[in-house]
Amino acid sequence: MTGSARNHPTDRTQVTDPSARLTEGSRVVVRRRLVGREVTDVIGHLAGRTEELLLIDTATGRVEVPRGEVVAAKPIPPRPTRPGPAHLRISIDDLALLGAQGWVAVEQAPLGSWLLRSAPGYTGRANSVLVVGDPGQSLDEAVDEAVEHCERWYADRGQRTMFQVNGRTGFAVPDDPVGARLLERGYVAGGGRHDWDRVFVMTGPSSGIPAPAPDAPPVEVGDTLTEEWLLAYSEGRTPVPGITEAVLTGSEQQLFLSVRDEESGRLIAVTRLALHTGWAGVFGLWVHPEHRRRGLARAVMAAAGRIAREGRMPAIYLQVSGDNDPAIRFYEGLGFTVHHEYTYLVQPPA
Repeated sequence: MTGSARNHPTDRTQVTDPSARLTEGSRVVVRRRLVGREVTDVIGHLAGRTEELLLIDTATGRVEVPRGEVVAAKPIPPRPTRPGPAHLRISIDDLALLGAQGWVAVEQAPLGSWLLRSAPGYTGRANSVLVVGDPGQSLDEAVDEAVEHCERWYADRGQRTMFQVNGRTGFAVPDDPVGARLLERGYVAGGGRHDWDRVFVMTGPSSGIPAPAPDAPPVEVGDTLTEEWLLAYSEGRTPVPGITEAVLTGSEQQLFLSVRDEESGRLIAVTRLALHTGWAGVFGLWVHPEHRRRGLARAVMAAAGRIAREGRMPAIYLQVSGDNDPAIRFYEGLGFTVHHEYTYLVQPPA
């Protein structure tokens, strides 16, 4: 399957094909009608699609479903892997894949269960190989072959190769099989950047986020990326024209939250909310330096919690650099805990 940025079915397909709005990589249930009018459900991750088939990775292997047999289809939350509340029972790999759906690169290509992502110049997440499962081969020398494939893919795009390696809280990169292999090949954990050395993926229940304070400012919510929102967001992160807009609008569904200063009329706090089945993802929370410690971030997160609850999304995820202690304490105060960590492993200079 070749790399592509998005799936954009036509209006005609959306009307006639129940599977048209399914997102590749998401967990889905597809109801198909077999010969003889027997109906059966296929549950798994949508690995890809052609004009004739849906490719679904189930617990017993890949299933090819003719699109003409599909009578109903919908996304479903990731499969629980442990007891407990929704924000804790998801696996590391499933949450990593969910985050990739909330922050979609301009160009993507699968390699087994790995995901190659490129959005030149804009964030590590959108320009790294997401390492989940395995690359469709056994480890040892096969990992070297997979890594070399990734290196060629990024070299063709004029980029250094970078891998996002996930693990439990406090995991050591040399103890991860892929991480150890990359270190042996000269890859550098963090690539010399403290904010890439350890990234925390935090989760929390949407029901646990406190309501806004009585004097909290109103939070504006829109489903369209506006120039005004992008201008405020760009004060906290340097944009890459065309690329930034593509990533910010690349999810299946997202909302743009903001707080406006009453005196100047400018946006002084923003965040982006990616919406999934059962989950919401918070990205890019920013408050203008002159307006911090006034409860704006708390007001924005309260609005995000309300939106998630109203949309039947009991769980929320976000990502924060492991060296950003104030942000970590802020999210912990809202009921979030660290679900897992990841480290970027960066290719050494030629």
